[in-house]
Formats: sequence, structure tokens, C-alpha cells
Amino acid sequence: MRYVSCRDEQGSVADESACFHLPKPSATEMCTVTPCGQWKALEWSSCSVTCGQGKATRQVICINYSDQLVDRSECDPDDLPATEQDCSMSPCHPNSHDYGRPIPPFLYPDHRLKPHPGGGPNRNRAHIPGGNQWRIGPWGACSSTCAGGFQRRVVVCQDENGYTANNCDEKSKPMEQRSCESGPCPQWVYGNWGECTKPCGAGTRTRLVVCQRPNGERFTDLSCEILDKPPDREQCNVQDCPRDAAWSAGPWSPCSVSCGRGQKHRSVYCLSKEGRHVEEENCKHLAKPNVQKKCRGGRCPKWKAGDWGQCSVSCGRGVQRRSVQCHSSSPAAEEAECDPASRPAPQRHCHLPPCPALRWAAAEWQPCTKTCGEGSRLRKVFCVDENEQLQSSSYCDPSKRPPEVESCGLPPCEYIWITGEWSECSVTCGKGYRQRLVSCSEIYTGKDHYEYGYQNMVNCPGTQPPNIQPCYLGECPISASWRVGNWGSCSVTCGAGVMHRSVQCLTNDDQVSSLCHVDLKPEERRTCHNVHDCELPRSCKDVKKLEGVTEDGEYFLQVKGKTLKVYCSGMQTDSPKEYVTLVNGDAENFSEVYGYRLHNPTECPYNGSRREDCQCRKDYTAAGFSTFSKVRLDLNTMQIITTDLQFAQTHDGRPVPYATAGDCYSAAKCPQVFDKRMACCMFPACPHFLWGWG
Repeated sequence: MRYVSCRDEQGSVADESACFHLPKPSATEMCTVTPCGQWKALEWSSCSVTCGQGKATRQVICINYSDQLVDRSECDPDDLPATEQDCSMSPCHPNSHDYGRPIPPFLYPDHRLKPHPGGGPNRNRAHIPGGNQWRIGPWGACSSTCAGGFQRRVVVCQDENGYTANNCDEKSKPMEQRSCESGPCPQWVYGNWGECTKPCGAGTRTRLVVCQRPNGERFTDLSCEILDKPPDREQCNVQDCPRDAAWSAGPWSPCSVSCGRGQKHRSVYCLSKEGRHVEEENCKHLAKPNVQKKCRGGRCPKWKAGDWGQCSVSCGRGVQRRSVQCHSSSPAAEEAECDPASRPAPQRHCHLPPCPALRWAAAEWQPCTKTCGEGSRLRKVFCVDENEQLQSSSYCDPSKRPPEVESCGLPPCEYIWITGEWSECSVTCGKGYRQRLVSCSEIYTGKDHYEYGYQNMVNCPGTQPPNIQPCYLGECPISASWRVGNWGSCSVTCGAGVMHRSVQCLTNDDQVSSLCHVDLKPEERRTCHNVHDCELPRSCKDVKKLEGVTEDGEYFLQVKGKTLKVYCSGMQTDSPKEYVTLVNGDAENFSEVYGYRLHNPTECPYNGSRREDCQCRKDYTAAGFSTFSKVRLDLNTMQIITTDLQFAQTHDGRPVPYATAGDCYSAAKCPQVFDKRMACCMFPACPHFLWGWG
């Protein structure tokens, strides 16, 4: 197939009516594809001899991917499986006249010379005088799936011991080949040509062409001779069309309905090549475009009713209700969109068994809730049957239910202010306050003695007595303390950042002071992190780039799949560096090259110890002692950069790289000494040797 379109002078796609005067090129043409085949090897035959060395054979056929037998030329000859292989049987008897004599190979390796399971001992044998006999194999498969095929079988001459012989009677030799057929072969059958797609200007017509047998059984095209297949399409009405006029169609109108099935219309005119309207007779040789077509305006709204609810009563006559809504393709359908005449009923009557004779029964009134003023009293109301047995309240008539609450009138209440004792002053010096309990209480006059209960303040007469009073216990001595505010938000939304708080030294009257001890000042900033909320940066440079941090400090990094706390230094530069803060600080992290040397290098110091009061001289120029609080980390190799001394202090001599020690103390074979400060080993005379540890 190929795409054929009408184009204007600029190469843009135009309406096909503009090309009606030109013959349209064919968009399809027939092509023949050779089916691919594959080899299929059948089972190996029995060995060609009954003793000694022989051959086994098998049949190899060519099939397509539907497991149908096809011509061998459709399979690749280079991939043909082996059809013959060696086989070994038990050694032949030395006295046999057939010793080492092979049996002729079978024509069809699948046909093995075995007696038929249901036959007698001579079923596959044809006797001749002298003991020799013909032995036959089963018939092979038919060489064709339809008329004109043949099938073969193996016929061999054997003696009474089953060895190959050659003196059987040829006249009595059974038939080795016979004809066979599986019904007539399928043939090409075709129908009548259909209508032409154009009245002029080279249209196309088609017909049905199938491969089938006379009984109507259909096969794939490969079952018939593909080269003899009749054409199923051809050109028609190749004469040129008149060039004076052509149909022109206007745009389609909107669908006639907003929902459901409707129709669209358009105007169709016969136009001359100059674009003027002419009589339709001038276009009758052309197929007139449709002036109307069916259309759908979406699904019409319709009522949708829910399931009926339970009856409103448990006995007698009640009402059932259900929800009824207008549904359409739009998310929110208005009730007015559905036909009100077809709306399902939202409720209906329901009839249950008659209710028993029930009535309301009331208990005695309880005492009034108050002893004075306006109060109320309660009683319980029950639904009972004729046997005074309690029933559900839903069974009794709610309109006849007796009241359960009523008011009770009492003499007016009297109220009085009640005050408690004053508390201690709130401070021990300076200005403070003290307080007491003040409440408005009701006087119960119906008792033999007064009882008090808390009431609303507006019930008591007069002005409420004060409940707070200032107090002053003399001037306080001036003192100051550190005051801290709340921690602010983290400087980053994820990962490691910094947060701050205010720290001030204030007196007891909240005045700024300098009397606070500096060593006790709380920290004003600290690191903050949220490891789980975002992907952590992988270097200090990422911290600066991704989070905009410019302050040196501890941050969490994702290094080699693990989260590490790393100190980032030089965050104001373009190349920040990563350091590891040493937990024990510089107290136990130091490097030293000892500067003393014995006058006699062949001696050892006393008891192997390092002493400054020895017979020594301190003139070793490479000596030094450095302590470290942080060490540089190479994130790529995960190794310490020992020569970075940014966070090191050299207390004596020259700076010494981290994890480095050495001396020129003695050249003798002295015992090594390890102490808390360094790992020491003895070397021969200088130059400078180093001892390193991991």
C-alpha cells in the first residue's frame, strides 16, 4: 500500500475534488511473499542390522510455522539436520552366514519392521520354499495432502533366523508402493466484481478470491498455487471525467440534538471550474457527497433511583424513601435536565403487621433541681403493653407522649460574696502581688445551717471584692543571668543546616547587663538536619550549591551509600573542603618527630624509655609536635589527607603530618616503647624516617 493525496502547486494537501480531472494513481498493488519454512526431524529408525555395526536413519520434513508440510525448497539447505547415524548391535554369531552383512536400509526410516501387535506370527511375512521369506513394514504417510499422492513401505527378504537373504521368490514379493489421496485439492474460487469506486477518472473495484475445496472448506492462500491466484482488484471507469464542474460540500451543521441520536446537515453544490454555481446535471457523472449523516450529542440525562430504605415504623403503616437523582455525562447534572414526568417516586407506603395495644406510662416526679428560684424536675416515661411490659418507644404514639420535664417554682434565692485568705507575696524581694479566692455563693435557707455553692458573679449584690493585691518586700540585690529565646527555623528545608536563638545577659528587672559569666553562656547557634526528607548532598560543594549555605559547620552528606556527619570548611569559597571532627579532640590526636639524639648512638636509653635528661643533644631540624582537632577527608578514595594542617596546632618545632611519628634517638637495637602520646620505634642513624599507622 502507499499514500496517494491531491497536492497544490506549493505541495500542500488539497481536497480530492481539485484533482478529479487527473487519473488517480493506484494506492495498492499485489505482492507475493514466499512463506518461510523450518526443518522438522522425525524419530530415528531401528538399526539397519540385527547384530554388529549398522546405520539408523530418520526422515526430515519441511514445515511452515503452522506445522503444515511445505516444499523442501522453502527450508534452508544449510540447516538440514542429519538423516543418518551409526548404531551398534550385539556382536554377530561367528557361524552365521550373514555375519557382518547389513540389512538394506529402509526407504522410510519411521517404518520399523515389527510384528503387528494384533497379528499372528506370519502377519508381516510372505513364505517361500527353503525357509526364506518376505518381511514387510507398515505403509508410510501419503506424499500429498490431496489428490495424486502415493505411499510406500519396506519389503525385505530374510531367512528363518531373521538375517538378510537374497533368494526370495520375486513373483510373490509384496507391493512396495500404492496410490493414496486425501480428497480433492483446494482451488482458487472468486466472486463477481463489485461496484467501481468512481464513475470516471480510473476507479477501483474488488472481488472475493479464496482458496477452498469443492465442498466449501476454506484453506490459507498457501494451500493453493499462489502464482495462479486470480486478481481481487482492478481499475475501472478509466475514461477521463468532464472538466467543467465538480461537487463542492459546505461545512456540517451542529448536531440536531444536544443528547442522544440526531443528524447533521450540509449544503452540496455543483460548481464550475471558475467557482460559479451551475445546474446539478453538470455534476451527475460524479458521486454526490452525502448531505446528511447521523450524529450523537452525548448521553441524555436520566433519573437514577437508589434502593428503598427501611420502613419508617416497625409495625402498622409507614413510609419508605429512596434517593432519586438526575445523572448525565457531566459531573453535576441539574434536576431540570431530566424529564420531570418520568421521575421515579421518591417514597411509597409500606405496611407491616398491626401494632399491639401500647400506651405511655410515667414514673413519679423527682425532687426539684434547686431549693430556691427557678428550677425543674424530671420523671421517666415508658412505653408499655397491656401486661405492663416495657416495649420500644417507637411502638407508642409520639404525639401522646407525656412530658418528662417540668418547672418548679421556689422562693427567691439569696446570694453573698465569699472571700478566702490572702496568699503569700509572689516575690521575696521587690514588687509582687498576693491573691485570694472570691466567689459568689447561694445561701440555702431551707437548711438548718448555711451551705455554699458557686454561682454566676452577676447574682451577688454590690461590687466584687478584689482578688489580687500588690505587695512590696524591699529592694532586691542586683543580679544577672543568661536568658535564651526559642530556636529559630532551620536555615535549610532539608539536609543539614544551622538555626539560631537569642542569648542575653539580663538583670532581675530585665535590664541588659555584663555581670553574667562568659563561660556559662549558652550556645547561640547549632546545626539542624532532616536526613529523611530529601536526598542528601554528596559533598560540601553540593551543600553550598543546592542549599545556598555559606557558613562553615557540620553537615550531613551521602557518601558511598551511607550518611556521614562532615565538617565543611571554606563555604565562602568556590571549593569547600570536607573534614572529619575528631571525637577526642587534640588531647589524643597528635603527630610527633622526637628531637633528641644520644651522643653515643650505639647505646640505648635507660630501660628503653624516652628521657630528656639523657646524654643527648636537641639539634634535629625535622623535629616537631602537632595536635589535630579535625582531619581532611578525600571523598573519592575515602582516605585521610594527612598533610592538611588547617585544623592543626604545632606546639614545638616544625609541623608534622597527621598519623606521623619518628625519631633519631638511637642507632642501637633497643626495645621499642609505646606510650599514650605516640607510637615510637628505633631506627638507625638519620635521615628522617617516619612511622605511620592507620
